[in-house]
Amino acid sequence: MTELIGVDWGTSNLRIMRLGADGAVLDRRVDPRGAGRLASDEFVGVLQQAAGDWLALAPVLIAGMAGSRQGWVEAPYAFCPAGAEDLAARLARPDAARDIRIVPGVALTPRGLGDVMRGEETQALGLFGAGDSGLMVAPGSHSKWVRVENGAINGLRTHLTGELFAAVRQATLIGRDMGEPGADDTAFDEGVQRALSDPALTAHLFTVRVRRLADELSQGAAADFLSGLLIGAELAAEGAHRDQTVQVVGEAALAQRYVRALALAGFTDVGVAAGETAVARGLHRIWKAIP
Repeated sequence: MTELIGVDWGTSNLRIMRLGADGAVLDRRVDPRGAGRLASDEFVGVLQQAAGDWLALAPVLIAGMAGSRQGWVEAPYAFCPAGAEDLAARLARPDAARDIRIVPGVALTPRGLGDVMRGEETQALGLFGAGDSGLMVAPGSHSKWVRVENGAINGLRTHLTGELFAAVRQATLIGRDMGEPGADDTAFDEGVQRALSDPALTAHLFTVRVRRLADELSQGAAADFLSGLLIGAELAAEGAHRDQTVQVVGEAALAQRYVRALALAGFTDVGVAAGETAVARGLHRIWKAIP
């Protein structure tokens, strides 16, 4: 039985799910019309087209960039600590004629915001239930570290790791003729270990070029070494959390790279979770908390 229509509306893609008990995904539909491509008055039409007959089955709860300032309607941030009840109390209603609600993002603090996220808060609440504590790492262009304590989000930190990797690789002398990453684990490990042992990241970045000139790195290995340097620097900054339970959520290949790097950095309790499962359970949990 369908209890909820869960929507994960990212910048690039739209995922619609029929959810059953405890947020189990009964069926799904994926559409390329992400929030980054839409004007505010286009969201309702895209949802109707993509969800179709599902909209008559159950209420709709949306996480992600549909609630951003450039989205369907802005859902103002909730502030840490933020549990499912806090998010449920601040849901935005974009359409008075339909039972559709949008999950707010989470900000670190009301003064200057400190740091922000939209979508990852729902994943974190899906991974960690009431009373649970741990750390969710969501790698990507903007890598998110989300701390959960006793079932509520109590902190977050964003690292520009993925976006910086793309910028260095595509728009600098260091990245000239650089190949595709993912094939050379040895070069990746060397980059991680160098960043962990010495915080001089900008100096290490130049060694990518030096090692290419010395013919120590192939085109592909250079990309892996660069990836290792940037991910290693991110993990070095989060070393205080080595004793926590960590769940990595993201695209499979990138998630496994983070698992490898986390092991090199001394994190011992690390698991990998599917993003769809996390957001589905989080949406269901928030929906159940609606007063």
